[in-house]
Amino acid sequence: MYNAGRGGVVGGRRGWLVVVVLLAAGVVALYFPRSHGGSPGHCPRGRALVADALSIDFPNPELDRFLVETLERAGYVVDYFNGSSVDLSLYERLADYDVVILRVHGGKGEVTLPDGRRVVVNGLFTGVPWSKRYEKLMWRLLAAKATPYNDPSKHYLAVLPAFFTQRLKGRFCPGSVLVVGSCFSLYTFQLPVALGRLGLSIYIGWNGPATVQEIDEGLRTLVDLVYNKGLNWTEAAIKAGKKLGTNKYNTTIYAVIVSGK
Repeated sequence: MYNAGRGGVVGGRRGWLVVVVLLAAGVVALYFPRSHGGSPGHCPRGRALVADALSIDFPNPELDRFLVETLERAGYVVDYFNGSSVDLSLYERLADYDVVILRVHGGKGEVTLPDGRRVVVNGLFTGVPWSKRYEKLMWRLLAAKATPYNDPSKHYLAVLPAFFTQRLKGRFCPGSVLVVGSCFSLYTFQLPVALGRLGLSIYIGWNGPATVQEIDEGLRTLVDLVYNKGLNWTEAAIKAGKKLGTNKYNTTIYAVIVSGK
């Protein structure tokens, strides 16, 4: 969880056509017009990213090795980043990859919008320590000063949905997948909506608080089901959700299928 201060939020529900929630299956389908800005460029296939900012506080090199090696065996050229190298520049370049797996802190908080409304937002930690030089991003509703639950004395830079709307370079290629191993990565639909408008096809995350062990087991299970068992990402999310169940906070894995009209 983090203290958001003033942070970014994806712009309301304007432009949504249909929202279909399939809770029993662990799948959410969002249909809305995608923005026309940016370009997916040459859409190189076979590039994957594994980014582990959580390695600072909860390292799991064996899991990272499993993720990277499994993707490589599946034919991907894999880029791997951990710790403080999971930064703003990396988040700006997520559209360079057709498979992205993040292992990061996540959280939620309330922010005050310019019109005075208080809204709940959720976002993703970087591995970068908070600094006052990021205050402009905070006041522009793109970032937050974020405190991990395990150590209130630490503060990280976190990005909020509007960061991707304004700073992502290019667009995701058709069929692209983002798996966000963090608490609250699907607490709201703000992140998948923001990224879906930029071309992302599938977003998988957790709808509430979860332990590191639960996140790690979920990531391993998802990747194993897709690349070793032959399931697609949606099928894998459903099966992983059934296998892992819900925790004491009623948190589980969900897949969001983003479809533009």
